[in-house]
Amino acid sequence: MRAARLIGVLAVISAAAASCAVADGGGPGAGLDFGTLGISHRSLRYFAVPSGGRTVVEAVQKRGGRIVRFNSIPGIWGIPLVGSDGSTDGLSRDGRTLVLQGSMPGPSKFALLDTTTMRARQTVTLRGRFSYDALSPDARTLYLIQHAVNRNANSNRYYVRAYDLVQQRLLKKIVFDRREKWGLMSGWPVTRVSSKTGKWVYTLYARPGGHPFVHMLDAIKQKAICIDLPWRGSQAPVYGMKLKLTPRALLVHARGHAKTYFRVDTRSYRVTPA
Repeated sequence: MRAARLIGVLAVISAAAASCAVADGGGPGAGLDFGTLGISHRSLRYFAVPSGGRTVVEAVQKRGGRIVRFNSIPGIWGIPLVGSDGSTDGLSRDGRTLVLQGSMPGPSKFALLDTTTMRARQTVTLRGRFSYDALSPDARTLYLIQHAVNRNANSNRYYVRAYDLVQQRLLKKIVFDRREKWGLMSGWPVTRVSSKTGKWVYTLYARPGGHPFVHMLDAIKQKAICIDLPWRGSQAPVYGMKLKLTPRALLVHARGHAKTYFRVDTRSYRVTPA
């Protein structure tokens, strides 16, 4: 019986081999990944493969590709993308919690799975347009992008919100840089890197009509710092950049080679052009 189920899962994977990350139809959310990129933790990589109104969630060994465990859950779910470069997110620091985002029309939904059983431990449903942003290291706080609803605003305007997974409620306060007057932000996520502890989450954003910037989220204290980068001209090259974290600085460099554009001191927030 187990062998037959595994064969069925492999058939689903084969049928979805051409699946790709899809955008969510506007706004700063980068979209969802359906069975293509997945997200890794140590020796395993997790995939979400929709099929026939359900989603097969599986843990696959990086070496050899053996399916270690899997489960089929109702609905269409994907692994959150957090950058246009294919960066994915959604795993807690200990690898025990996996966050999936729903792609069905209607309210915004997020499912938190126990990776040891591949079963949903908790489901979050919110009215309005929300997309995944980050997860605190202890998996107690879910950070979300709330898409601004305004006919006169660009579709890339948004707020960062925090959802208390223990109290099961969306916190009223907006997470933004207190050095600025407004919590409303705009931009398109390009790439991401996190600190080893998961406390700091760094995301590079392109911002047409302004400056690209690095969003530094303190995922423990629910605080944020925004660092504008002194970039001039077309921001097309920004979409080819990556982030590298060192003990004292965040490096913004070109993807595929060692050229560094900026060095951001993670303590003083000073930006030094390379």
